[in-house]
Amino acid sequence: MRESPQFHPHSKAGRPAVEALLDLSFGPARQQRTASLLRAGASRIDQASFRLLANGALLGSVECWELQWHGQGQSRRIAMLGPIAVHPDHRAHGIGAQLMERALAELDRLQLAVMLIGDEPYYGRWGFSPRHTGGWVLPGPVERNRLLLRAPVPQQFAGAATFSAISPAIPSIARPTARSAA
Repeated sequence: MRESPQFHPHSKAGRPAVEALLDLSFGPARQQRTASLLRAGASRIDQASFRLLANGALLGSVECWELQWHGQGQSRRIAMLGPIAVHPDHRAHGIGAQLMERALAELDRLQLAVMLIGDEPYYGRWGFSPRHTGGWVLPGPVERNRLLLRAPVPQQFAGAATFSAISPAIPSIARPTARSAA
């Protein structure tokens, strides 16, 4: 009997399968790419990060990370969505869209703007756009049209900006503080 796919939180036990899927999807050099460098040292937003499993097999994974955006003389918390990966044997079945919708629902509940590096023709259906990201400075090369933002007020993130990781040592959205900002 085939089990219906189920969402599961990321876990240490499941990490080797996720790493293998990411290597399969993006290649082993993925850890030298801009998105990986940007996430380095950041806290994963566990409530918005999922694995999709069926019959013990990993079908797909999405992870979200907490970053600090610095621009316009202020700082704001922002989520970075990615990596998102679907096993090649299960692509074209809507798994990526399911992972996106589940992660974005949680990030919306947390009232966080979301950035990602990806293709606007695909991610635009969820409101992502490169319109306000042109001045952002990242740790590595990025095609400007692939640096995407989804925010209720995207103009708040326009202009020159840098990013830093919010590490577990700093209070995160899982542990709100009075200074938390969306």
